[in-house]
Amino acid sequence: MGELFSGTVGPVPAAILLAVALTCAVTDLWKGKIYNAVTYPAMVLGVVLAIVQHGGPGIFYALGGFAVGFFPSFVLFALGGMGGGDVKLLGAIGAIAGAVAATETLILAFVFGGIFALGKLAWHGRLFATLGRTLHAIVGYAVPGLGRPAAAPEGRLEVRFGVAICVALVATLWDLRSGAISSLL
Repeated sequence: MGELFSGTVGPVPAAILLAVALTCAVTDLWKGKIYNAVTYPAMVLGVVLAIVQHGGPGIFYALGGFAVGFFPSFVLFALGGMGGGDVKLLGAIGAIAGAVAATETLILAFVFGGIFALGKLAWHGRLFATLGRTLHAIVGYAVPGLGRPAAAPEGRLEVRFGVAICVALVATLWDLRSGAISSLL
């Protein structure tokens, strides 16, 4: 039973995870979408694979992983900060990999997504203006009467979060195998 709730991911689930994440990263970059035709079968495959590998308790492994991947990102989706395909991809990763790997992937996806966002802002020459508006907004909450920062003159930049999820998954699989990232904490 200890193996069931460990952070390790076997070779078959890892191969499936990489195929799903790479497919979603490519379609997210190419079309700006993560397709249900990839994420829904991956979720079902995760549940089936967990039951085949662990028997009856495997369903808890898959559903727990799904919940860890899906629900925190769903809150961000509901607030307008993430796309629905990203949410389903994180749920599918959790269903296949379990709660431990889903947690690490989720955290690393936010880290990589933030790095990608800063890079995109810098590429478009908007990094310092955006950081200034952000600092103004934060200080504005602490200092009454400071006022709200001016809105960005240009449109909103979007980061393809499927790519950040894919990179985070690769880093998670590497970490679960080597312990390189976890040992830093």
